[in-house]
Amino acid sequence: MNAVLFAIGALVAIVAAAAFAALGLLTLYGGARATREQLIPGFRPDRPGPLARALALVAVWVPVLVVTLFALYAAVWIVALVFARQ
Repeated sequence: MNAVLFAIGALVAIVAAAAFAALGLLTLYGGARATREQLIPGFRPDRPGPLARALALVAVWVPVLVVTLFALYAAVWIVALVFARQ
């Protein structure tokens, strides 16, 4: 009975880890797409200076990278927790 409960819990945890990993990768994809389709084309008509461009890129990519890293860290941590309890 304990083995069955452990297997169900491990399956749920692995699915949760996959969801966290997918969230992180989709966030990274969304940041790249926003940069490519909205931010860079917006530089053309406005012609901002180099500092404004750098700050705009930082304002987009710092939150994207933070969310991505936390989501991937959570996924790895959950999988490590599952395999540590064998």
